[in-house]
Amino acid sequence: MPITQKIQTQNCDILFAGWGASACILLIEMANKNLLENKNIVIIDPESKLENDKTFCFWTKYSERLYTDYASIISHEWSSIKINDAPLQSIDPLAYCHINSTDLYALCRQLMDKHSIEHIQESIESVSSGKSNEIKTNKSSYSSEWLFDARPPKVNTVDKRFFIYQSFVGFKVLLASQKFDSDVYHMMDFRVDQQKATQFVYILPYDEQNALIELTRFGEKLIDQDEAKELLDSYILEHYGEYEISAVEKGVIPMGTIPTQKKSGKRHVEIGTRAGNVKPSTGYAFKNMYTHAQAICADSALQNARPKPKARFVFYDQLLLIILTLWPHKGKLIFEQLFQSQSSRFVLRFLDEKTNLSSELKMFFALPILPFLRATVVWIFWKLSDKWILLLLIAYALLAPNNYIDNHIFLTDFELGLFAFGLLLVGIPHGALDHLAVGIKGKKTISMKFILIYLSIMFGVFITWYFLPVTWLFLFLTYSAWHFGQTDIENWNIKSPLIGFVWGTFLLAFMLLSHPLELNYVLSILDISSIPVNPDLLAYLPFSLLLPTGYALRKRCWNLLMIVLYLFVAQHISLILAFGLYFIFHHSILGWNNLKEALNMSHTKMFILSLPFNIGAVLLFLLFFLKLTNTVEFNTVFFLVFLSCISLPHIMCMDRFYRKSEQTVNTE
Repeated sequence: MPITQKIQTQNCDILFAGWGASACILLIEMANKNLLENKNIVIIDPESKLENDKTFCFWTKYSERLYTDYASIISHEWSSIKINDAPLQSIDPLAYCHINSTDLYALCRQLMDKHSIEHIQESIESVSSGKSNEIKTNKSSYSSEWLFDARPPKVNTVDKRFFIYQSFVGFKVLLASQKFDSDVYHMMDFRVDQQKATQFVYILPYDEQNALIELTRFGEKLIDQDEAKELLDSYILEHYGEYEISAVEKGVIPMGTIPTQKKSGKRHVEIGTRAGNVKPSTGYAFKNMYTHAQAICADSALQNARPKPKARFVFYDQLLLIILTLWPHKGKLIFEQLFQSQSSRFVLRFLDEKTNLSSELKMFFALPILPFLRATVVWIFWKLSDKWILLLLIAYALLAPNNYIDNHIFLTDFELGLFAFGLLLVGIPHGALDHLAVGIKGKKTISMKFILIYLSIMFGVFITWYFLPVTWLFLFLTYSAWHFGQTDIENWNIKSPLIGFVWGTFLLAFMLLSHPLELNYVLSILDISSIPVNPDLLAYLPFSLLLPTGYALRKRCWNLLMIVLYLFVAQHISLILAFGLYFIFHHSILGWNNLKEALNMSHTKMFILSLPFNIGAVLLFLLFFLKLTNTVEFNTVFFLVFLSCISLPHIMCMDRFYRKSEQTVNTE
């Protein structure tokens, strides 16, 4: 098998970023479906994969393809399970199987030799997908039609609100005198100090004298290796007597909700841990990676597909993660009660997500119920955490007094104060960090040149408004529709710019046309001809909301559904109030949070960095747009003109930012 140390450029059919278990499993499945024939395939990973750095375990029936596909490299299998010192339980017709990583890599190497697949030992610096998929390394760059990203995910891509680690330290031991039951897999033994986490010993006996004995921790804090070795030593001496250590294993597995394929393109597919194939509540991954590989190779053709997780099992996993994060001392009690009340066969079927709802409810009622009830309450607040602002907007629109005059701009003193507060806190600041986003010319720098370009674009918008107000209005509505739609679909994980623009256009059109008299009053202040109003035709306008409602239900996009509901109730409040609430407390906050995630900064630091530009924007408005002799209505309209001026350069920067974040996934 050729190993290349340096290549200047290389084009190929298929690229693998990283060479771990998921890459091996996918290559084996591709070979089974004859998808490796006449393909130029390259694997890029700096490691040689010659050491036995991991062990992979799973349970399956002997008749299943998973077993037959890997039977040649299954080194050990067990037919019974034991928890603590309880009697063993048979898991027949299942077998618990063990594979050494060296054997998996060796099987993969056979395929690589047969199909002339290259392994290039270089460090990956970036992975991107656009018109083509590309990997840049410390030495060269590579492009391909298909790219499978098997790199471990960045920790900050994991949903860390309820996120823990499964960390472990294990000894491969040889007993001096006592013996293991070589047919029994000791799945969990909690007879160790829990150390304010959930800890248990895991034993895989290879024969009567040799075994892997591992201390595993579920917790926010990683296991301390020295403490783990002391606990393992005490445990082994107490239960098995004198022993010798032949090898030491250690590792860390993230246990949390990982976004799946958030940044992938149509032929840029994330696999392995990066694709969320580690079951969040247990850390098992091999079977999920195998199922994912089958989906990618279904119908003997490559496709960007993965099995859709069952919603209720995602919910169960999240409940357990909440408990293990907030009340880690409850883990021992829950797992012990689970295996005392249920057969091991049932537990394994449950972990495979093959049980029915009635049996699952019986299982939960046999467990300590209070931790799960508390976790459910936490889960509800967690899931509403990105929706509570929309809920408040809907509630305010419903409860706001309907005392505005159709042909005037009306805001109460409270609403004026709320808008001023929101604009200073996030409305203007979210656009004051454009130089840190990507910049007008794609550079994250602040310079006099940047400022001059920014101001010149603003001035161009102002001149257009002053001399060509109708053209200005058309341009303002067009780039606003693009920006509002782009920001929303970024957070809905919809990758179509066309859908974003259509949504942004619909949103603005509905908001304006549902307030025709106010709209014409604003146009009159701007010296723009009014639009004709047909009350009979506008009476059908609310029915247009059925289109985005149907799309939201089909895509299960609840935030979109809530915005549609907001548009419906906002028909009955003033236009300025409806637009201001959406712009400040939905759109601006979304943009701010997107920047926060990308920049990895605190809210405080971002606000401090935005402060000079925030102050500058306020001064510009006060000097050039605000007239004390004008009414509040006129100054409100001229603030919209000011907003149009500062919006265009901001939108240009954010468009680059969103496109960049869509195309490029940086390495850790």
